[in-house]
Amino acid sequence: MLTVLGCFPEVIKQRQLGFVLGGIGLCTEAAADPVAPPLELVHVHPEVVPVNIQNWPVQSVHRSQTFDADPERTIKMKKTFVDVMLELPVDATLRDFLTTHSLPVPDGFAWDDTPETSQFLVEAVKVWPDIAARDRMTANLMASVQLGDAAGKQAMFEAAVADGAALAGLALCASDIHRSFWLYVHHPALFERAYDFSFWEQHGQQTQQYDLGLKRQPNGSDANLTALRHAISAFYKRELQCGDGSVAHLVERSPGVFLLSVHVKDMAMLRLEFEGATLKRRVGNPNIHMVLEYAKSTGVVRTLVRGGAKYQQMLVEAFAEHVLGVKASAHKIKSPTLDLSMLRTGFDVPDAFEDGFSMVQLKALTLLSPDTALKIECTAMQSSQQRSVHDLLKEKLPGPLEGQWAVTAAQVNLYYPPEPGRTRPKVVTIEVTSKGRLNLHKFDAKLQAQLEGYLVAVGILQKGQTLSAQELPPETDPVSSSSAFED
Repeated sequence: MLTVLGCFPEVIKQRQLGFVLGGIGLCTEAAADPVAPPLELVHVHPEVVPVNIQNWPVQSVHRSQTFDADPERTIKMKKTFVDVMLELPVDATLRDFLTTHSLPVPDGFAWDDTPETSQFLVEAVKVWPDIAARDRMTANLMASVQLGDAAGKQAMFEAAVADGAALAGLALCASDIHRSFWLYVHHPALFERAYDFSFWEQHGQQTQQYDLGLKRQPNGSDANLTALRHAISAFYKRELQCGDGSVAHLVERSPGVFLLSVHVKDMAMLRLEFEGATLKRRVGNPNIHMVLEYAKSTGVVRTLVRGGAKYQQMLVEAFAEHVLGVKASAHKIKSPTLDLSMLRTGFDVPDAFEDGFSMVQLKALTLLSPDTALKIECTAMQSSQQRSVHDLLKEKLPGPLEGQWAVTAAQVNLYYPPEPGRTRPKVVTIEVTSKGRLNLHKFDAKLQAQLEGYLVAVGILQKGQTLSAQELPPETDPVSSSSAFED
């Protein structure tokens, strides 16, 4: 059996590789990391032969494609830079990105969009002797595809809605990963806004809602955002002895709905990290990220802040004073509770099939014992062939359904028929809790109206009830407020 040994950097010269020949010829498998020495030699009589990378034999590969996320998988495999490079088309964007990072390629290299070219570029990165430059490139490459999924796609188009050129470019991209990479390279500011939108949607279930009693147009001038940052920094200096740096952005996501994103400098930490091939202790400051959404039509805000009620209140009041121009004390809104008991018998909505869905599955239920001492979370696995979880519970664990256990949360999957050429169906997931948490805000207006109709049909919502910050009626008395700009 042929063994390929890793080599020290000094062995690599002029983009040539040292390979070990066994008794059966040259192996075309990828070499080990050229920085790391071989661990051991067993029954090998090596001969080092220089092979020019320009003539490196490339195995024919099929470029990977982006599929809809498999809803049955709870753990997603992490992509490597190899996966990303093999999936991205070899176009002007990839060429400019790699040449900007000074990846060495032969003179006159043909940047053809073929699997062989993609594989060649992967091998060129693997044997790149400039470790620091290679690390910078791969770090930027992996950061560039953070929005490479369906949720990221929606966030990117939302961020670019006012930029015709960016919208056109996104529409022409071949996949979600390609879209994310393209926006990162050509429109970095829009990428950052899209990332904020995606972060908000991803953590939307953790938000808190407050009634400001204020229905004013936000003023996101530089002076106002500077005052906001100073107020937030002062709070963190007082509470945690950090916060001497901050960044804030305010954007209008949709008419009358604004999103404030703030990044605050956390306490310094000493981290053990590699710089190239050298292990170093490095001082750095993590980022504290907080987000606030304000609906002008209702005066309701939703906040996402780490630290508890005091921190939520701080962000809301700083926003009111410095962006709305009014000092106000926010009152937390308690979402109305929902009765999910009807889900013990499934989720039956015939209208879903008329709307184009091919299957409806009650995917998961969370149940709480009458004495609140035990909570169980039950999920129908892939092996169940899309059977509803309530049917499986009746067969295998009937006690909670037959007793007085409360249904506290549920997940419903609605499946579209597979698109031509694909085997996996596109899935729309409804998540709802008895405390009033509902994820319908993630969908466009048309689909949201359909899903609300299904929830009304089974009795979870009342007609016209959406539980969104834009339409949720406040349950508190009006708050006293005074203008922040009065003498």
